Amino acid sequence: MVGMSTFWPSQQHTPLGQQTPSDMRRIAAMSQVPLHDLQAMADTQGQLEEASTMHHIEVPKVNFFPSRHHDPKKARRKDIKQAYRLLKPTKRTFLSPLRIIGGKFRYNSSTTHCCIDGCDVDALIRAAGNLYDDIRDEETGKSLWEMYFHNPVTGESEAFIARENVTSGRKMRGTYCPEHLHLYHLLNKWEREEERETEASTGTLRAKLKKGVTTVSVPVVAAASFGRKKDNTPMQLAHYEEFFKQAKRDNLPIVHMQNHITGQNDIVMVVFDMRQFQSGTNARILSTSNEMPPQTSTQLAASGPTLQSLLASSAPPAAQLPDIPAEE
Repeated sequence: MVGMSTFWPSQQHTPLGQQTPSDMRRIAAMSQVPLHDLQAMADTQGQLEEASTMHHIEVPKVNFFPSRHHDPKKARRKDIKQAYRLLKPTKRTFLSPLRIIGGKFRYNSSTTHCCIDGCDVDALIRAAGNLYDDIRDEETGKSLWEMYFHNPVTGESEAFIARENVTSGRKMRGTYCPEHLHLYHLLNKWEREEERETEASTGTLRAKLKKGVTTVSVPVVAAASFGRKKDNTPMQLAHYEEFFKQAKRDNLPIVHMQNHITGQNDIVMVVFDMRQFQSGTNARILSTSNEMPPQTSTQLAASGPTLQSLLASSAPPAAQLPDIPAEE
């Protein structure tokens, strides 16, 4: 099985597991990979090397080289491209007859084998322990086992299934070995960081306008009247608006008689009730209301009972007003 080591290009023969602490800090300072993740890679490689020596098993190795570009965004973009290249499932040669029997992917037999290097994950865990549980995320403190080997809905344990295009495409039957899954986790973090930065820089209105999003300017008067009920007052009666405002200020009752078919006001009456002014308190005796014109028996039979008629039938009888004797 192909060996897997993460090391610096200038030290291609020195895996991370054999680097000194000062070398690890220097690599972390010159790349976009945090020291915590580099140390986790080195610890995993050390445990795999020890397991291969003691139990005579083949262990996987990932040749990932962090970018040393001076621009952090470009360095992360290079790391993302390299991670996609390393995490793509291994395919059979185009002329291989096994493509007809077992499909185009070479290591896609079961969830206990890595789809990239064919590593037997079961044998690796028995020899070196659960390395998935030893590699933890620096921000959340959760291990790869907790994040990727549990159903997010039911919480039950289930194997992680790789995809044909790493982060998209159809699900396969194979999985990732610990180091490949760690790189997959870092890839997801890098892409989330890139998405957040892109949204912060291109999420403004000016950026959206460049992408074809258009705006419509609405006049202040139109915006203020948006949602209001349409006024059906004819233009000839518009100059009476101040009169009705004064009637409301004087507490005069205004009766609206609506058309039962159109729902519009056919008749509007301003009532001058002498009893209101003779009492000296200007207390309104008649209330402002919307009256419906009387319907014929034919109309009532055709339309049936309405909400207004049901409310009127259940309302208490109107109070009788005392008669005020006329002045002699």
